[in-house]
Amino acid sequence: NITGILAVLMILTIGLACSSDETAKANETIAEANKFITTANENVEKAAKKYEEYNKKVADIESDEDLNKARDFGKELFPLYDGMSENFKKASEKFDEASKLKVDPKYKEYLETKAKEMKMRSDFALELKKIPQALIDSKQKKDYEENRDKIRETVNKMTKEATDLGDKAEQIRKDNPNIIKQN
Repeated sequence: NITGILAVLMILTIGLACSSDETAKANETIAEANKFITTANENVEKAAKKYEEYNKKVADIESDEDLNKARDFGKELFPLYDGMSENFKKASEKFDEASKLKVDPKYKEYLETKAKEMKMRSDFALELKKIPQALIDSKQKKDYEENRDKIRETVNKMTKEATDLGDKAEQIRKDNPNIIKQN
């Protein structure tokens, strides 16, 4: 009888161990998230280069024709910011999805933090989109510059928050190297 009970207990223990840890599935989901992050980062680089050109065009505005050219050029930033936002959002969703799996509590904390970071990055990409839109909506360069400065201030706060979340996630990973592997 004792052997039978031990056998049943061992089967239950093995079954629980197999069903209670979904780390492998979480890792697969994170690999998907990383693909979205890579694409988003490519858009970040393209947008940064184009934004430099945009700033030069804005600085060189001396006539209505220059203003219209700068506005048209600014519209080229929209799809880049949308791409950044969408890919960071998808990465956030993947981290969130992974955090809902049965994983170690520290791994869960890491995943939740990364989900928040990616969501914040998605949000600030949309906020960046408001800068060229402000030029389109402004009647005078001075109005645009005031609006742009307010938007930049908001973006800087959001960027800092996203960076802080990324740093927090990295610290969780470093503090738990046996639980959270480098991705």
